[in-house]
Amino acid sequence: MTDRHFHLRLSCNYESKDNNVTDLAVEILLDGEWKTLHLNVKSPGFLLLVYGLFSCQHLYMRTNSAERNLVLESATGELKLSADEFWAIKSVAVNFNAKLKSGRPSDDDIAYIIDRMGHCPVSTNIPANIDKKSSVNFAAADTVPDTADTGSFSNKDGPDFSNVETVSLHPEPSPADYQIAIKIANEVADHKLETHMLLSWYDKDRDFESPQHATECHSNSPLPCYVDYGVYHGATLKVDIEDGRFVFLYLPVDF
Repeated sequence: MTDRHFHLRLSCNYESKDNNVTDLAVEILLDGEWKTLHLNVKSPGFLLLVYGLFSCQHLYMRTNSAERNLVLESATGELKLSADEFWAIKSVAVNFNAKLKSGRPSDDDIAYIIDRMGHCPVSTNIPANIDKKSSVNFAAADTVPDTADTGSFSNKDGPDFSNVETVSLHPEPSPADYQIAIKIANEVADHKLETHMLLSWYDKDRDFESPQHATECHSNSPLPCYVDYGVYHGATLKVDIEDGRFVFLYLPVDF
């Protein structure tokens, strides 16, 4: 008998005290290579179930962190699931490493959040006898979460820009901040791509990049890692506002 194995990871950034998602990237390990996860109405039902479990636990991690006054800046996550040849789930492990904007979690807070993750609607429908593990680790704002064996999200060899369209803009009036800039960029993406997902971005005014700390794993490359990350993960549109003041990279999504 041959077991079936699924390995997913995500990178996410948040805003507000409710830990609302600002951008989310999800990848799946296929044939030893990390690839952007694309889901649509033709996706295999079991893969939808696997992602549904990952997404559900992520939701419960961030919302219950907010309930305990733990405001998140960013997080990485990993899911490993195995099933037998008849698709019966044998084991599942989900882990999140979260970076805090504010708050100091107690042992009770962490235990509560992990318990709630195990009671998300998808988790509760997995048979009780299955080997299930959930965990979450928090890092203070001045440290970088440990990503264990998930690997880096950057590509030091450099991405292929041949399929990337760059739109350079100098809007009048000049955008006052990131919120106005992203509205402008989204309008371009709506026109160029219709359905899309924001993969990475940079706000020069605040010197803030997404994914967070990407550049720290990219010191050997002349490219900013938010560009490398976006293109390497399938972006086909780069919107550059005011010569690098705001940069947004988008992935077309086919539902």
